Amino acid sequence: MFLRQVNIELRKTVKHPALWAGLAALTLLLALFVFVHHSQIKYGFIPIEGGLESDLLNGLALYNWISGLIYAVTASVIAAYDYPERTLQLWLTRGLPRPILFLARLTVILLFGALMIAFTLLTTLGLAALSRTLFFGGVDVAHLKVAALLPAFLRTWWSALPYLALTVLLAVLSRSPLFAAGAIIFYADILERLALLLSDRYPALIRFLPGQLALILQAQNFTLDRAATQPTLDPHWMSEPQAILSIGVIFLVTCGVTFLIFSRQDLGG
Repeated sequence: MFLRQVNIELRKTVKHPALWAGLAALTLLLALFVFVHHSQIKYGFIPIEGGLESDLLNGLALYNWISGLIYAVTASVIAAYDYPERTLQLWLTRGLPRPILFLARLTVILLFGALMIAFTLLTTLGLAALSRTLFFGGVDVAHLKVAALLPAFLRTWWSALPYLALTVLLAVLSRSPLFAAGAIIFYADILERLALLLSDRYPALIRFLPGQLALILQAQNFTLDRAATQPTLDPHWMSEPQAILSIGVIFLVTCGVTFLIFSRQDLGG
């Protein structure tokens, strides 16, 4: 039953226009970023640095900057798109257990969160290779460490888990994909940054913010560049294993709270 429901949720999500609009917008944004960056190098506005590995790190940096929006839209649409239409109630009246429905949607959210990251990596590589060929007549891959691509993907995906889980929580509470998306964007782009102003007074609390934990993992992505110097992190920050464990705990606790709310939610009326 679980796999069947996952398949149903996958097919419904693939057919949703928001997915394709989001992929098109992301492709356009990456293309503009890569081609403008290379044109600036070509005509001497900025110094040339690195090769394909530099483009990939820049593409990941751009993705991380807008990832709050991407995760908000992805998770909120999948988690709450049918609350207003009451088709959710129809599934439950047909005998589908709430745990199966919840786990199926959460699985699909995690899969599509991973899809967005993989799409960004592959699209950046393709666009950068094309752009470098057009502007410079060739592609420099001497310092790109291909073996580091999978760890970079996994770090970025793991960093996304708290935001995806929080979006699902907000979607279940509000029963509105628009509210959930807007609230998580507000949290990621405004509230977390305001909270950093309190880092001197509450350092132990600030270090557990999802954005701070993500920075610890993202710093390790410089291993994509064989010639890059590993950034030096503040000694008071967590280690990478500690950040990974903290993200996992935040994700599980948030999902647990969300499931408790969903399992007791009155969907009648």
